[in-house]
Amino acid sequence: MCTPTAGPPKWLVNKYDILQRDRYGHKENWGSRREGCANSREYRKRSVIIAEEMAKHFADNPNIIAWQIDNEFGCHDSTRCYCENCRKAFSKWLEKKYVTIENLNKLWGTVFWSLQYSSFDDIILPVYNSCEPENSQSWSHNPSLDLEYRRFSSDSWVEYQKLQIDAIKKYTNKPVTHNFMGHFSDIDYYDLAKDLDFVAWDNYPDNQWGDSEYEYVSMAHENMRGVKNKNFIVAEQESGPCGWDTMGSTPEPGQLRLWTYQALAHGGEGMIYFRFKALPYGMEQYWYGILDHDGIPRRRYYEIQKTGNELKRLEPYILGAKNKYDALIVKTYDNLWAHQIKHHAKDFDYRNMLYSYYKANADLNINTAVSVGNYDNYKVVYMPAYNIVHTDEIEKITEYVKNGGTLVITFRSGTRDVYNNLFTSTLPCAFYELAGIEVEEFTALRKPAHITGEIKSEVNIWCDILKPMTAQVLCTYTDRYFKDRAAITVNSYGKGKVYYIGCDLETTAMKNLIRYISKNAGIKMIEEPHGIEIVQRDNCTVIMNHNNFAVQTSICGKSLISGENFNGRLDAYGVEFIVDSK
Repeated sequence: MCTPTAGPPKWLVNKYDILQRDRYGHKENWGSRREGCANSREYRKRSVIIAEEMAKHFADNPNIIAWQIDNEFGCHDSTRCYCENCRKAFSKWLEKKYVTIENLNKLWGTVFWSLQYSSFDDIILPVYNSCEPENSQSWSHNPSLDLEYRRFSSDSWVEYQKLQIDAIKKYTNKPVTHNFMGHFSDIDYYDLAKDLDFVAWDNYPDNQWGDSEYEYVSMAHENMRGVKNKNFIVAEQESGPCGWDTMGSTPEPGQLRLWTYQALAHGGEGMIYFRFKALPYGMEQYWYGILDHDGIPRRRYYEIQKTGNELKRLEPYILGAKNKYDALIVKTYDNLWAHQIKHHAKDFDYRNMLYSYYKANADLNINTAVSVGNYDNYKVVYMPAYNIVHTDEIEKITEYVKNGGTLVITFRSGTRDVYNNLFTSTLPCAFYELAGIEVEEFTALRKPAHITGEIKSEVNIWCDILKPMTAQVLCTYTDRYFKDRAAITVNSYGKGKVYYIGCDLETTAMKNLIRYISKNAGIKMIEEPHGIEIVQRDNCTVIMNHNNFAVQTSICGKSLISGENFNGRLDAYGVEFIVDSK
């Protein structure tokens, strides 16, 4: 049962000013969804009332197994509002954090451009200003202000959600969730998940706005599992062609079943298909479901029916199942926001960088988590562009390496404090001792460079020019003024190793790098034809074919779906749960 607060009614808008303002001061007019401001007192008050009344009414209804708060917080660029309610709330949020305005001025460096504040009442929001062209993706405010406003805006929705959770929990002990959005990153999902009993998310691999590589979808599942390090459900799973004014492709025979098992393989324990029957009215007339508008069961219906029957047999291998992870991709929202504010080079994108490391691991069928936290559980920890330094995380990762772990860091790592200011120590600053190198120079590239050594690659975005101190050189540049200078190094530290990747890499080179690192870390790789995904669990192995043609694999064993021996051949979009694999 879902609270309806993502779509505030017209009477509420008529009576109270609850609507968001954008960075240009424009009011977000009513008529779609997600127009409400998280810091509007009246929007909060009415949201709590309706959540409480629904919980009171449905508290004993046996058909309700869980509650969902709202719908997709932050979609349609609705995370950050720039109204006066938000400015006042932001001012109080900052005062609680910094205590005095003098402290804020000092930590933000507001002396630059004469941006000092006399009081917290003076605080502005990072709205459109004189230094940016309209509709620009550049940010032209003090970087500390920008980062803190993103943190504040995220906290506002976490707080708004908690108000509804508390209202519902007065009347029922049923679990409460919210439907997250995978790679969406305007809200700190670790914080949003803390007050929830479990995580749910909405998975649409192919819609009007494009289709996704299977590794990208797998990474989203792992991100959703990683925000609580706990299994999740899919609250909305694509079940037909979908879009608003145009549609994505119709799922081919076997794809709905495959997408279901892909979610379950990465920690899913529940599946809700969206939607059951297509609606003939409203914005989402083209968002098809299991049934078309005429309600007649056809191929998609029978494919999901077949999958449901299989899942009854597989339940013991799904509920409470745990995957065996060898590697971890560290994703933090502070780093994501800081990289958006200061993105270093024209084509640099933090999310793309994380994905390049995940994809290379996935293509070698190395089970890879996406989270933060206990590094000791993994043979290799990847911290690409870990730029905003939290001291406790540096301390934890240092102990991890000392005790024998393998750490991989990259250019643009360890260079900023939590206020989004640059350190004045030698690059890579916080990772200087661990990496055993100095970054003597760096350059954002306007034309390609190249590296050679353990791997070869063209470099297109960034070059760190490294001076090894205690590190061993693995790759050097081959051209321009930094020819023969170090590009990639490895340093022994305690019982462990630290790799420093000073440049971006092409896809093949990235895979070769991950192969080299993983082999030296004692990780078993399973190299199969492209499109074959293998997930190792504590009680079985899941193997999936994301190709639209049959593939012969090297995996064999007993099929938990059919009960027969599996000879390694997977049909187009085929799936097997197997035991006793070789």
